[in-house]
Amino acid sequence: MIVKMARALVEDGWLFTPNEFDVIVKAEHKETGEAISFNSIGNLKRWMYEKALSY
Repeated sequence: MIVKMARALVEDGWLFTPNEFDVIVKAEHKETGEAISFNSIGNLKRWMYEKALSY
């Protein structure tokens, strides 16, 4: 589900920034400028789940 949701978010205009271990640490919407940072993979998963509910 995470990969599918990430693809949907990229199509919607979100950009993801990974760290040196290829873990996503930041997401930013290129049109609105909305940005969010993730200090753990759990926060990323929760954010993606909440976004999935809004689609």
